[in-house]
Amino acid sequence: MKVTRRSVVFLSCLLLVSATPAVSFSQGSSQGRNSVIGFVFGPGRMPVAGAKVELLNEVNSAVGRTKTDGTGRFVFDNVGRGSYTVRTLPIGSYGESAQRVELGDRPGNAELELYLRPRKPSGTMNAVLFAQEIPDEAKKYYDQAISDLDRGLVLNGIDGLEKAVAAFPTYFLALNRLGEEYIKTEKFAEARETFAKAVAVNDRSISSSYGLAYANYATGKFEAAVEAANRALILDKKSASTLFVLGVSQRRLRKFDDAERSLLQAKTIDHGATPDIFWNLALLYAHNLNRPIDAANELELYLKARPASTNAVAIQKLITQFRSVAAK
Repeated sequence: MKVTRRSVVFLSCLLLVSATPAVSFSQGSSQGRNSVIGFVFGPGRMPVAGAKVELLNEVNSAVGRTKTDGTGRFVFDNVGRGSYTVRTLPIGSYGESAQRVELGDRPGNAELELYLRPRKPSGTMNAVLFAQEIPDEAKKYYDQAISDLDRGLVLNGIDGLEKAVAAFPTYFLALNRLGEEYIKTEKFAEARETFAKAVAVNDRSISSSYGLAYANYATGKFEAAVEAANRALILDKKSASTLFVLGVSQRRLRKFDDAERSLLQAKTIDHGATPDIFWNLALLYAHNLNRPIDAANELELYLKARPASTNAVAIQKLITQFRSVAAK
């Protein structure tokens, strides 16, 4: 039996409302709630604005996500008792930072400070240096831009990178980083143009090729996204992120079998770190391949990865519905 139109519409609606999950919590009773309040700092104890922060439970599942405000401050409200880890996600040239916090039965506030630390070299092909002779003016703009970005001054950093590129239009490091910052600030058309220039300068860059694929997908250029993703996979065939972008782009081009292969490859490599892979496989199986049991299985994996999803109850009902349809 085919999946009903109502099921398909419902799943599409869930995709829209869960694309940016609200902060929510799953542990603890309605009593003894707490707040976790903190600040994220960079070098020189400078506050970092816009840093992504997660609240993890005892089994390292994210039960809350938020961003720091202009003062580097973040808040998780209505948190139940238990042991938690507060973790910042990587930003700029800095990696994650984490701290444990214990919350008891009595309501109160837990306050903490997190300090960002420089990332360790990845050791991937992206670490290969691209040699260029850089004019002093462009180098000055670039160095200041990186300093601003490291301190969380995103707009200043982007402005500096744009000046560096204006001073030296083929400045690869500036082009690549500017494209990344455009992606983070959702300026996808600008990112597409910038990454295209970066790839023209250095066609061996994995990050630029992936960035071009992502920007093309985000702007609806699906054929171009597939082309860029395939180029990136030549450089790094085990990139789950690139395979994911390839798969969702192939689905938009109605190449459903190709999309399934790409998404399944991404799922194997990713080991559950990106729940959106499960979600998009569920969409593919429900909308396009008429495989409700597989859609249900992927939604279960999605819920396992995101147990605090605000749509958990609705998704569970949809899983039951898909299994019922498959049984009939």
